[in-house]
Amino acid sequence: MAVTLRKYLNSKLKEKGLTVKEAKKNAGKYKSIAAAKKAGSLYYTNKDGKVMAAVYAEDLKKPLKDVKPKARPDSGTITVTVLAPAFTIPTKGAQAKRSIGEREDTSKKVAKVKKIAEKSLAKTTKFDEWYKKNKSKYKNRARAMEAYKMGPGKTEHTRYGKSKGGIAKRKKVKK
Repeated sequence: MAVTLRKYLNSKLKEKGLTVKEAKKNAGKYKSIAAAKKAGSLYYTNKDGKVMAAVYAEDLKKPLKDVKPKARPDSGTITVTVLAPAFTIPTKGAQAKRSIGEREDTSKKVAKVKKIAEKSLAKTTKFDEWYKKNKSKYKNRARAMEAYKMGPGKTEHTRYGKSKGGIAKRKKVKK
């Protein structure tokens, strides 16, 4: 299977981790294809002083090996915290074109909502613990919730004040 000169040179450059400019720098040292190949260079300088690729026709007839580029040095690990879908900031489309200030405002709002949600969750768990202890005193969970909100020392009978259930009569005002 024949390979084009461009593909051959690109694969060799990738294999060595060089750019074309870097590879051509050493071309002046070699005056023939054989000398350049022996030294491992991809380019040589011909009799006229022109930089040429150091490739034989047989090299182009051989199949190329799949070459992975050289690994770059690791810059360290990055930790990412993923928020729930309701709290994510869009990175694509029209929403992504917002300014940094707008994005910071959004993240502050998200933090505020998250804080409120955590507070309400803490309140709910406190009530659940209290309800487990006092479950027998109340007919249902709703009445227990009312009593919990009123605080200690108050009962269902005192929640409406000292009214005995009658309608208060108004005094008629004479005109």
